[in-house]
Amino acid sequence: MRSKSSSIASGVIITLLLSSACSTTKIVTKYDCNTVAHNTVNAKTTWTFAWGLVQPKDINPKCEAAFNHLNKVVVKTNLGFILISAITLGGVIPQRIEWCCAPQNIPTDTLGTSLNNKRIP
Repeated sequence: MRSKSSSIASGVIITLLLSSACSTTKIVTKYDCNTVAHNTVNAKTTWTFAWGLVQPKDINPKCEAAFNHLNKVVVKTNLGFILISAITLGGVIPQRIEWCCAPQNIPTDTLGTSLNNKRIP
């Protein structure tokens, strides 16, 4: 009985350790990313060195120039990244960044009126 519960506990611990994302932080303004055809979810791994003295370069999100806004940014870390940070005592810190661009905001109006709210004869 005791060996069965310890093997279940070991299995749970191993599953938790091998999960793909140990920590995820999301910044979401609106759950409406641009279409997949125009904007896939972009991702990049950034590296910080020397305990934050050497910061990663800024990321160009490459959103549409007409409407250059982000809807969602996700920062992830996993077991491998945590082990790298621990082994180097914080000297090297990798993070996975994911983002998506906001769709262009095209103004709409009701039928029979112009954009200045005047009736069309």
